[in-house]
Amino acid sequence: LHPATRLIATMNYGYFGTKELNEALVSRFVVIKMPMISTGNLVKLILDQYPAMRKKMAVEFAEVFLELQKNGELSSKALDLRGLLDAIALIEKGVSVYTALDMGITNKTFDEYEQTLIRDTIRARISRKVERKDIF
Repeated sequence: LHPATRLIATMNYGYFGTKELNEALVSRFVVIKMPMISTGNLVKLILDQYPAMRKKMAVEFAEVFLELQKNGELSSKALDLRGLLDAIALIEKGVSVYTALDMGITNKTFDEYEQTLIRDTIRARISRKVERKDIF
């Protein structure tokens, strides 16, 4: 291999379906632990993907998502950043807010207790009156 060759591998440790890495494999890499994304950076990411979104609502969605991540009672299935972004895309296309959030986040877990916790968190932060026109 050329001396400038680099191999980068990523893993969401603890994510559903992942396993402990073999000791021999780990010994061939350096490990960089990435911190949880900050609210500010998550808002930037959301607004980069959806520039028409109102900043106030991007902050709300970011805070809901990060609050869910901090809830120790939830499995990682529902804490999928792609799910949040997909939910926002559905809202932009006209799907109702709660339906889109259910599809993108809540329904990623099949445990009814977890679904209730997720819905309660979302409803505590995002008004039932919020519509697409309030977000974009």
